[in-house]
Order: sequence, then structure tokens, then C-alpha cells
Amino acid sequence: MATLFITRDVLMAAIWLSFGNGLLLANLQFRREDSRGNVEAVPVPNVRYYAGIALIVLAVLLLGLQIYSDIAG
Repeated sequence: MATLFITRDVLMAAIWLSFGNGLLLANLQFRREDSRGNVEAVPVPNVRYYAGIALIVLAVLLLGLQIYSDIAG
């Protein structure tokens, strides 16, 4: 939203949103306590990992579209 308000460019805001959410989905790990009270990291599910990678790839594709539209227009 901040990028949208500052630049007023919807495509650039979509690029940042897609990239940021992709990073969060692919890397965010939660921690939990087991039955003995030890803190352990919960593994990232494969679906969430692949969705994060797909969002990062989408951000790169949108960036290519942004560069093309800047050069062409």
C-alpha cells in the first residue's frame, strides 16, 4: 500500500507485494513446545514453500513486464 500511495503505480505495488509475500511464505518458520517443554522449529510445508517460490517468480515476471512497458511507452 505504501508503494501504491508513493508511486501511484499499481504494477510496482503488485511486484513488491508478490515478492514480500513470497519471501514470507517460503522462509517463515514457526516454533512450538513439545511434550517435554523443549522449543522446536516446525518444518515449512512443501505447499507453502512452492507457493512462496511461485510468488517470487511472479514478481520477477511482473518486473519484466514493468521494464518492457517503461521502454515501450
